Amino acid sequence: MNYLTKISTLRSQATSLNAADDLIQITESDRDRIIQSAAIRRLQQKTQVYPLETNAGVRSRLTHSLEVQQVGRTLSRLILAKLKRAGELDKFSLSGIETAFTNLVEMGCLMHDIGNPPFGHFGEETISQWLIENVDAAHRHSIKNGAGHTEFFYEVLLPDLCTFEGNAQGLRITHTLQNLNLTYSQLAAMMKYTRSSSDSKPCQEHPFYYRYKKPGFYYSEQELVFRLRKELDISKGCRFPLVYIMEAADDIAYCISDLEDAVDKGILSLRELQVCLKEVWSELDTNGNDYLPTIVNNACSQGSQFIVHLRSHLIKDLVEYAANRYLQNHRQVFDGVIDEPLIDGGSDQHLALRALKMIATRNIFNSPEKETPELRGHAALMGLMTIYRPLLELPREQFEAIAYNNDARLFIQQRLYHRLSKKYKAAYCQAIEKINKDIPSKDRNNDLEWYYRARLIIDYISGMTDQFVMTEYQKLSAI
Repeated sequence: MNYLTKISTLRSQATSLNAADDLIQITESDRDRIIQSAAIRRLQQKTQVYPLETNAGVRSRLTHSLEVQQVGRTLSRLILAKLKRAGELDKFSLSGIETAFTNLVEMGCLMHDIGNPPFGHFGEETISQWLIENVDAAHRHSIKNGAGHTEFFYEVLLPDLCTFEGNAQGLRITHTLQNLNLTYSQLAAMMKYTRSSSDSKPCQEHPFYYRYKKPGFYYSEQELVFRLRKELDISKGCRFPLVYIMEAADDIAYCISDLEDAVDKGILSLRELQVCLKEVWSELDTNGNDYLPTIVNNACSQGSQFIVHLRSHLIKDLVEYAANRYLQNHRQVFDGVIDEPLIDGGSDQHLALRALKMIATRNIFNSPEKETPELRGHAALMGLMTIYRPLLELPREQFEAIAYNNDARLFIQQRLYHRLSKKYKAAYCQAIEKINKDIPSKDRNNDLEWYYRARLIIDYISGMTDQFVMTEYQKLSAI
């Protein structure tokens, strides 16, 4: 296991930094690009659990990501410390690049939700619902009496468009839309799932079931993923090893923070939370183990500092457990073939994490404080997608007349096009330039043009913040 085959200086585009520069300098450059990107800043106004939240003390998607980053840093440093104590840093070619290892984990953690749309996972479902109901009909309208609608469209492009997935969108934002030109290693460190969006979800008996649970990339980033796999020696369907650390950090951070926010908002009292923790543990534990109840009792003795002590104890234990699992399964983790999270395996720590998730599902995710603004967000997102649908129904020549020549004859569509992000429009034009060069078939070329046009609309709306969705919908619907 040689980590120098995974932690690489290679990027898709050449820069003033090259392979002769050290890995630490290269990963620090990646860190600068990520932290200064607009996509990271937008996370401060995107939902973590409670949409349209005005209480700054309740977590946004950005504050959650910062907490995941810190847990990821702690976990990666613990793994490296254990390897150092065992005298194995040199064995795995990690000696001298420990900072680069940690940098990749931290920035993978910071970016892990960068593709999430407004209103979080509820927003993902809403956008997917609209796409399933409208994409095929809009495409048929666009190519009526023209070229297009190939078998390739139905087998690859249509399934790709009908599933919006934040993980796949995160890769698209980072590489295609923001053009951050990160190293392949940094991109790989955020790729939690490994199947294409045009591939169907496998059955539970599939050996890659967990890694294929959701799409990890769209057709539009397919070539990038192929290059990345080749350069980092990652087999098809397998993960980059540091992804396991990022995933564990996310699991640790959100399960505890969701309960803390529920207490802050008055959805659960401290006493109710304490009772729930013990009750759910008794449901899950069949061996009479008192692991979680003991932690709860110790935290109860701290009075108003209950959450602080509960959080610190659980994070310490879960980080230790995840680090041990990483090293116990080091070969499988390095090869990216272990098909479960690090915090799994039926341990006390795994059971405690399940208990936290169950409490959140039962007491938080179906609360009026969460569901009411989600319904508002659903109406606004569906409404905005419908408002922009006329751009998808235009024949290609009419859309390109607006995009390239600012044709004013289609005055509604022209005004809609003007509202789209300049960066996203530039990405569309770049994609069309490439397919015009590479795809001689008229039918396939037209289908791909329409695919990238649909991506343009999806990119724009999914990139909005929660409040901007509400404001924009009100502006354009005259409500």
